[in-house]
Amino acid sequence: MNQAVLKKHASTFPKIPGVYIFKNSNNKLLYIGKAASLKSRISSYLKTNDFRIKKMLELARSLGFISTPSEIEALILESQLIKKFQPAFNITLRDDKQYFYVVFTKEKFPKIFISHQPHIFKYLNIEVSDSVGPFTDGGALKTALRVLRSIFPYCTCKQTHHNFCLNYHIDKCLGFCCLKKPSPETQGRTLDSYLKNIEAIKDILSGKKSSLIKKLEKEMRKSAQNGNLEKAIELRKKISNLKRIFENAKIIKSFKILEAHHSDLESLLKIQKPITRIEGYDVSNIQGAHAVGSMVTFVHGQPDKNFYRKFKIKKTNKKEEGDLFHDRSKNTTYGGDTGMLKEILERRFKHEEWPFPDLVLIDGGKAQLNVARSVISNYYTTLLKKQRAPLLIALAKNKKHVGEKIFISGRKNPLPLTKLSSSDRNLLLHIDSEAHRFAIGYYRRLHRKLFK
Repeated sequence: MNQAVLKKHASTFPKIPGVYIFKNSNNKLLYIGKAASLKSRISSYLKTNDFRIKKMLELARSLGFISTPSEIEALILESQLIKKFQPAFNITLRDDKQYFYVVFTKEKFPKIFISHQPHIFKYLNIEVSDSVGPFTDGGALKTALRVLRSIFPYCTCKQTHHNFCLNYHIDKCLGFCCLKKPSPETQGRTLDSYLKNIEAIKDILSGKKSSLIKKLEKEMRKSAQNGNLEKAIELRKKISNLKRIFENAKIIKSFKILEAHHSDLESLLKIQKPITRIEGYDVSNIQGAHAVGSMVTFVHGQPDKNFYRKFKIKKTNKKEEGDLFHDRSKNTTYGGDTGMLKEILERRFKHEEWPFPDLVLIDGGKAQLNVARSVISNYYTTLLKKQRAPLLIALAKNKKHVGEKIFISGRKNPLPLTKLSSSDRNLLLHIDSEAHRFAIGYYRRLHRKLFK
């Protein structure tokens, strides 16, 4: 296929998502690809210098396409066609870039992984029930799974824990699947509903979207007839969301934009300076023993692991003066975790070479906020005069250890988390969860060393 013919094809192809197919003189498939814009993708072949693509174009005699309503559907259709026909140049052009597969583990609560080599799981002692693929675009596949997870939640926690994980609070996990002692039924969410979510994702990625929607619609009607209106409404919402993502051509791009949503914290907290850098702190110990602390850093809403820090608490004896904090303004003395937090913050803000945060998030209530305010204001008024002190926030939790409200330095009354936008609320919960994960991980490593 010469440049003139290819250029003619490019001029007639539409600017919509779909799959394109190159064939040779014997009508045999040479190469299958997907595109967010068929026109743009085919036009890019006019400028290629890749000798393998040039070789494929020399053999190509015809070029066609199948349009799809969305990029996700193009991704799935491409996978199905490659698996079915195995075109020669899909193999050749992937010699140094392996395909991606979605792997489903075989366990009580199956997990979902993306892997280049599904067979390698047996060497990791992980039993696999099924895998779907191949997929050519790892980034698009990850985004597709994130979109599908918002409709069909599943677990990604590596370890079980006593309290609900962050993903449960943002409706990306059913919750009970990663609890150490789950109840038989948690808020109406059962093992059966979890397994149905896994099967739904498997069906969608295997190209069985239509049959899945019919199955969900049948279940919805049955629930309504049996008087289970809550279940029927939940199913109707799933069906509606599922249809929307397959009808929306820009779903992958719009989802990425949503994730990068600009924070409204500045206006809500009435501050002039943009919040770009946030530090989160947490303390981990059992009755004061082997106490450790953590600092995590997020920049523009993303973790910056170059500025994660671990702290081994030095002043663990409560009789030591450094373990107690006395707030003269309230004539109150604090100990325990507040004393440990004081030590962590003092050690952190001695490092003038580390970039300074716009906002500091700590786990706790008024007591922890007062400790942080005293320590940080001292450093900013004496040692860091050129720097502007960060905004301080303490995240208070309810009896179930779920984030409920934030105490803000300079404000009398706490602010309910429900007053924040979902993106800001999820960001603060994510930072708090990450600080806790980092601290507890360090604590466990030290604990294992001590008892070897």
